[in-house]
Order: sequence, then C-alpha cells, then structure tokens
Amino acid sequence: MVQHRPSYVLFDVGNVLVRIEPAAFLRSLSIDTSENREYYQSKLIDIVKRYEKGDDSTEEFFANLDLLFNGRERKLQRNHGGKDHYSPDEFRNAMLSIVGAPVEGMEGIVRRIGTSVPLGLLSNTNPVHFDYCLQTFRVLQNIPTHFLSYQLKALKPEPEIFARVTMQIPFPPGEILYIDDLAENVDAARAAGFMGHQFIGVKNIEQLFSELKLI
Repeated sequence: MVQHRPSYVLFDVGNVLVRIEPAAFLRSLSIDTSENREYYQSKLIDIVKRYEKGDDSTEEFFANLDLLFNGRERKLQRNHGGKDHYSPDEFRNAMLSIVGAPVEGMEGIVRRIGTSVPLGLLSNTNPVHFDYCLQTFRVLQNIPTHFLSYQLKALKPEPEIFARVTMQIPFPPGEILYIDDLAENVDAARAAGFMGHQFIGVKNIEQLFSELKLI
C-alpha cells in the first residue's frame, strides 16, 4: 500500500494509459480460431518478446513473422484459414490492430499530477507500437521521460529493468511510485524498492492520487 507522497510517478502504458488487446493480431490476419491460437500463441509471444527486449531489430522481427506465417512451417499447418501469404504491411497493420483507444480519463489525470511531480513511462514495448502510440495519443505526449524495454534490454518483471530505471531517476526507489495493471509487475517493482500500485480503474487511481495530494 502506498503510504506517502512520491517524488516521481512512473506509468505503464498498456491498459493503464492505452488499451491493448493482443488477441487482435490473429484476428487481423483472419486466422483467429482456437486451433490457431493454440498453434501460434507461444511462437508469436517468443518473437514479440525478443523484439520488445531489443534482441531483434524491426527488420529481424518482421523476418521472423514472415518465417512463421509464410514459411514452410506455416504451409505444414493445415486448415489455418486466412491467406496463403502475408505482406510486411499486413504484419504491421496486425501489430497496430493490438493498440486500442486511450483509457478514458487518464489524460486529464496525467496532466493534473504532472504539475505536482515529474512523470515517466516504463513499458514493455517495441518501436512499432511505441512510435505509433507516441504520435497518436496525447496522454503519452504529456509524459516527458520514457523508459522502454527495447532500449533498456530488459523486460518487466525482470529485476534488471527496475535497476536500470533507478540509475536514471534522480530519486531513491522508495520515492518512486510505479503504476501497472499487472500484479506481477507491481510486485517486482516493490521488490526493487519502489512504491507500487496496481491499476484497476480510473476512479481508483484518481482516489489514490487525491489521498497522496497529487491532485
């Protein structure tokens, strides 16, 4: 439980500031069936994690998608539906289909607390998603400092990502409040010495910030 006013507030992006729906990827390619989800999900997660951790460039990421969905392994997958071949643009559109609308009400809250304390983002993300979100959503544009997994070469909830963030923020971890929708990431932040709060809705976070006298 957060018990004192922080000197710095860090936000996650997905499902805190912007809605994210990973299942939309296969749906965009018209291959969203239970069989395809079982077949592709673990493979796709591995490819995306490598990209988000900065192990693969954007070019390598799309090459891996091409191999998975257009390569020999794909041709051995019967009754997959969809098309016989997908273009890079179709993969990019499928990636962007994951990104939904801004979480209603959060832009105003971010603006208000930004007048009280410095703000940052800490997100497991990749260049395709983050560049699009930054250009599209004003709520991200109101947060000046960005700690991104593909730049930090680490993923939440790994301890390394919090250690690397700590080195770049001019406050001790105990004065940093981290907000994430996933309990495992909040727990990891707390283990690193941060204050942590699980995002469960706009009203809840507004109440927290009011109690902390940030708004």
